[in-house]
Amino acid sequence: MKYSATLPDDNVNISHERPLLVGLKLVLSLALLAGVAYLILGFMMNLLVSSISPENEKRLMEFISVDANLSQSQSPYLSSITQKLAICADIPYDTKIYIMETPELNAFAMPGGIIYITRGMIKKLGSENELAFIIGHELGHFKNKDHLKMLGHRLVFGVIGVLLGSNYGVVASTTLGIGNAKYSQSAEYAADIFGLEVMNCAYGSVTDATAMFERMDEGDEWKHFIATHPGFKARVETMKEKIAKDGMDTSKAVVSLGKI
Repeated sequence: MKYSATLPDDNVNISHERPLLVGLKLVLSLALLAGVAYLILGFMMNLLVSSISPENEKRLMEFISVDANLSQSQSPYLSSITQKLAICADIPYDTKIYIMETPELNAFAMPGGIIYITRGMIKKLGSENELAFIIGHELGHFKNKDHLKMLGHRLVFGVIGVLLGSNYGVVASTTLGIGNAKYSQSAEYAADIFGLEVMNCAYGSVTDATAMFERMDEGDEWKHFIATHPGFKARVETMKEKIAKDGMDTSKAVVSLGKI
């Protein structure tokens, strides 16, 4: 009998879908998996951090410190305002503030109860009121344990990235980056509200609390979609809603900025 080779009519091992479509489905599936994992693990991390007692947090802060590795200095004037606001903030450990000698506009809270404010930010200040709100905002990150939560989220970020592998690093980093940015933006709004409350407690007024943000409003709100901070316009609107809702005073005279 003569053998004649023929092609199979159908083969279950051959996909009839286009390779591009198959790849797209894989990418979307990985992105969804990364997003869901980040939400679940991030939520669990937040619960864990929130359950830490003030006493244990104080002990923990004694072992956590970050060296900014930049030229920095202290100011008695800044320290006095920080301590004044910290009393109202009721932070369970000592807080210190340092000037970072850089022209960039920034202020941030670091593990160990340290607040950094840049020289560039200081030069943009128009009053002590603006300074008080900025410091109050950073104290809000300590109060809400954002410094610890962000460390936890970065750990989660890294673990998921390792599990997905380097071949899908772009997918993981993009998806997790957007999720991390949204979490960070939420934390910034909460710190703004706390900053108002602390400033109102210490000064009996929130005069000029929104002044710097109003000057810094850059427009183009869309670009803040994947930014770690929400747009200035949105932050000002949220703060003004809080001020109106709580009937906070905005009529007291502005306090002149001291020597820094």
